[in-house]
Amino acid sequence: MDAEQARSALDQARQSYDASVQPQLPGWTPPVCGVLVAAAVALAGLGPESGWLKLASVAGGVLCAAAAAGLLLGVRARQGISGLRGPAREKWRTVGVCCIAIVVSALASSPGTRWIYVAVGVGLGAYTWAALGKQVRRDR
Repeated sequence: MDAEQARSALDQARQSYDASVQPQLPGWTPPVCGVLVAAAVALAGLGPESGWLKLASVAGGVLCAAAAAGLLLGVRARQGISGLRGPAREKWRTVGVCCIAIVVSALASSPGTRWIYVAVGVGLGAYTWAALGKQVRRDR
């Protein structure tokens, strides 16, 4: 094997690894996930006075976040990528810890702070849309 073949094989291995960590996404995935993430944070921090309504709004936010995660995991599964290993596992672990922090703080929110959650939700939704937009499949 000469140097050119070795470089080609190494490049192909890197592309395969990158595809398993961050698969190419269909074009509709980033906006849908962005809206779900924005809705999750805004809904979780709604902060109504009633305890039951507060629990319901936080549960609704958790469901929206779970729908976004399920959507991404479903796309991975349809592409034949099962499980989370390496950098993908680390990214999901970080997202999970952040979600727990948002849920805990949302349980202590008040009606006066709901605008903060709406602003954070919009910002996080836009960031999610932009970050996932980098993984959209480009037809050549």
